[in-house]
Amino acid sequence: MRMLSLGAAIIVTALTMSVGAQELRPEDRALRTEIESRYDVVPLSNGIGLRPKASNSDVRLIEVSDAISINGVVVTGRELRERVGADADTLLKLSYLDPAVRRAVFADAGDSTARPETPPASPAPDRPDRDRDRERGPHQSGGDRVRIFGDVAVREGETISGQVVAVFGSVRIDGEVGDQVVAVLGSVDLGPKAVVHGDIVSVGGRVRRAEGADVRGGVTEVSLQDASTNARLAPWLGGLGMLSLFDGFGGAFPRLLGTIFRLFLLLIFVSLAMVVARGPVERSAQRISDNPLKAALVGLAAEVFAVPVLVLTCIVLAISIVGIPLLLLMPFVILFLLVLALVGFTGTAMAIGQWTRRRFSLGLGAGFSDVWLGVVVILFPILIGRLVGLGGFLTGPIVFLLVAAGIGFEFLAWSTGLGAVLSNGFSQLQARRALRAPRAPA
Repeated sequence: MRMLSLGAAIIVTALTMSVGAQELRPEDRALRTEIESRYDVVPLSNGIGLRPKASNSDVRLIEVSDAISINGVVVTGRELRERVGADADTLLKLSYLDPAVRRAVFADAGDSTARPETPPASPAPDRPDRDRDRERGPHQSGGDRVRIFGDVAVREGETISGQVVAVFGSVRIDGEVGDQVVAVLGSVDLGPKAVVHGDIVSVGGRVRRAEGADVRGGVTEVSLQDASTNARLAPWLGGLGMLSLFDGFGGAFPRLLGTIFRLFLLLIFVSLAMVVARGPVERSAQRISDNPLKAALVGLAAEVFAVPVLVLTCIVLAISIVGIPLLLLMPFVILFLLVLALVGFTGTAMAIGQWTRRRFSLGLGAGFSDVWLGVVVILFPILIGRLVGLGGFLTGPIVFLLVAAGIGFEFLAWSTGLGAVLSNGFSQLQARRALRAPRAPA
């Protein structure tokens, strides 16, 4: 037995040496140099992760293993060429390598990525930011900092490499944040030594910047206090002679306020969906942009069959003695479906916002701005109908057409988003089955 173990160790050592020899091939070195010139390499347990060095909102992470996936969605060769262009050939070459050779080629990728973090030997005297960054080096914190029902603070001299998110709370930044800062139903306060490399978003609060704060991204602020502006205008509008002639104003103005309030609620919910499930939202938006008709048909079919299936399931569980305790899980199933619908609706809003931004060349940043713009576009017919309704009963037919069209458009947006989420889940399930299936030798 000891001789067999010794022989097995010799065979494993020989295989390891052979893999190391393959790593030294010139074509492998050229492939690694070409990839590292355009991507940051992140070793994964089952492959290689590539992050584009150039900012690209459509492609955030490329995973190369037995299959190639972009932002968590497995893509075909044609889809890969449409998304990354000329880099598709290089990525395909990397996917064709043997897994052991691929790991050997990028074995020291983690060491190479850490080299730029070493401070320069002689910093320029006219760059105080560089001295500040070097002082903060011992207080670096990796990853994201997220808190729900509470405030988040980044102290002076502290560095967060990811994003800082507070839901139902405020954010105080006195240090450095490498990604975006988001506060939902809270404010964002920036100290004089704050440095934020990404965007700053505040929903339901304010963004307050001290003198000297360095913000290198965009600043977006949605304050719920603006909703009270229309309420203050009610006495002024009621005093107009023309509007006082119509009896419909008394009912039209509360409906307008209700629609505006519902708009703010949707903005809050889609912001929460972006914070909690940004990956599924982006994949849903990509699915809707690629094939909106298919996503809409899948969503409509799911909505048609959802209620009968749930009712039939409840009847079967109630009849069977064993299934009676499972009836307690039905509220959680319904809640899960509602969460899926919200994630899908957020993806629809993102897709519509991206299309609107490109169509009208709006100077907005990607991400939250696209989602908010999409929600406004979806509710735009209803908002216009409510505004026209202030004219009284003479505008009744126009109001009815606008509100009916807006309700139908919003229902289609919810259905399309649900279909996109279900289609993505089914595609990922198929991809996992394909990876687990035994492959024939080449």
